[in-house]
Parts: sequence; C-alpha cells; structure tokens
Amino acid sequence: MIKRYSSKEMYRTYLEEYREKWAEFFTFKREDGILEVRMHTEGGTASWGLELHRAFMPAFQDISFDPENECIIFSGTGDRFLGSMDPEGWERNGFKEKYDFTKGYDFWYKDQVHEPFAMLDLEIPIISAINGPCFIHQELALVHDIVIASESASMQDGHYALLGMVPGDGTQTVFRELLGINRANYFLLTGEILDAQQLLDLGVVSELVPDDQLLDRAWEIARTVIMKNSRAARRMSRALLVQPWREKLKRELPFGMAMEGWATHEYWPLADEEDYDMYTLKKKGD
Repeated sequence: MIKRYSSKEMYRTYLEEYREKWAEFFTFKREDGILEVRMHTEGGTASWGLELHRAFMPAFQDISFDPENECIIFSGTGDRFLGSMDPEGWERNGFKEKYDFTKGYDFWYKDQVHEPFAMLDLEIPIISAINGPCFIHQELALVHDIVIASESASMQDGHYALLGMVPGDGTQTVFRELLGINRANYFLLTGEILDAQQLLDLGVVSELVPDDQLLDRAWEIARTVIMKNSRAARRMSRALLVQPWREKLKRELPFGMAMEGWATHEYWPLADEEDYDMYTLKKKGD
C-alpha cells in the first residue's frame, strides 16, 4: 500500500520499510542510532552492475530521511568490498552491444554525476570499512569521515590499463587528492595494485584491522568517536569536513564523465564478447 503524506505530517522514512525495499542490494542493522549498511549480491560479495549503481541514490535518500540514523557504517560483504563485475546485469541492459548515446547518457553520465552525492549529501557521519579488494568505484569507499580497511584490502583502477577507457568517473579527483597528482596519474594509467599497507602508508586509509575484526572496530569507532558528542556537533562536523569532496566532485565529475563517455564511442570493450572477460575486467588468456 502506498503511504500518503499530508500537510499535517513531516516527511520521513522508516528502517522496517526501506530494509525490505532495498534488500536485494543492501543489508541493514541498527543499534543506538548507528546504521550498518553492507552491499551484497544474493547474500554474498557484491558484484558491480548497473542496478546496484542506480540503487545507491534512492536507497541513501531513504536513509537520509530517517531521523533515527545518527551514524552510518558502510561496508561490503564477504572477503571483497567490490572485487568483481556483474556480467549478466550488463548484458541484460544491452551493454554488450554497440555503445550509443542512450547508454552514454542514461546510464553512464546521468547516473555517475549523481551517484557519489547519494552519500556525500547525507548529513550523517559515515565510517567506511573496506573489507577487501576494491577495483572499481573507489569513491564509494573513500569519500567519508573515517576510512578503515581490513588487512586483505587492496585497490586498483581498471579504467585505462584493463578496459582501455578514460578514468573519468571521479577516480581522477579522489586519487589526485589522496595521492598527489603525479602518484595518482601513475596509479590510474598503469593499473598498479596498492595493497593494504601501501594504502595506509600513502594516507588513503587511516587504519588497518584484521579481517575478522573490521566491523567490530567500525562499531567501536562509531560508539566512542562519532556518537560521544551531540547530534548538532556530529552533523555540523560532518558538513564541514565533507565539503571539500562535495566541491571538487561537483566541479570535476561532469567533465570527467563527458570525457569518458566521449572516448568510449571509439572503443567499447564490452562489445568484444569473444576476447573480453567482463567479470574480471581482463582479456581472456591474460
């Protein structure tokens, strides 16, 4: 049944409703105002696809309008944060066919210039707990108030080195800010894999935790660091500290996505069905 709102009722959302609404993509757990949100695919490690990509925007809007959420712990499921693609989903949406304007705009540009802001526009502090390898959309893991990682975490960007595409979906901004221009360019162009210790040493993450203790540590930080101060202090600190990410991505993301989309009209790797493994982002036989 559709719930109607009136002028006599403030709009809000409820965990029991959006937990079921987004159950195919996220699992939710809340205690004392702390909401744990974990990506998943059929209960296991999340595979990246167009449906999950688009689900971020309405799902986190629902989270934002629930006044009982005071802190978010964001993580993945299993032994990877985002370690594989969802080839069936991409095929289902026509992305193994010729690349055209509809794909470039309706999925590529339109979605990605808004997706990071699904989280950045929240006025709720977010703790990111990176539970393993992340080789795509690292902004989902990195543009948060506190970022910790498991000892098995690693990062690689596959746009240029693996896909032959322009790294313009925000990675150019995020890694430039975290690594510096020259180091970020090397990372983005070579397909370098940064392991957990390198991520810590380079300042990409702030703490390494044994894999089986990662979420426990995130909850400890939520309780002892985030929740110890008033609601106003929490939310205004969040607004202040996340503002640089908002400004930089708002300015640079549309330009980057335009460049990425434009270049893919010359080469679209997913149409290379015989030689390209969409699941691993590698040429078959490599």
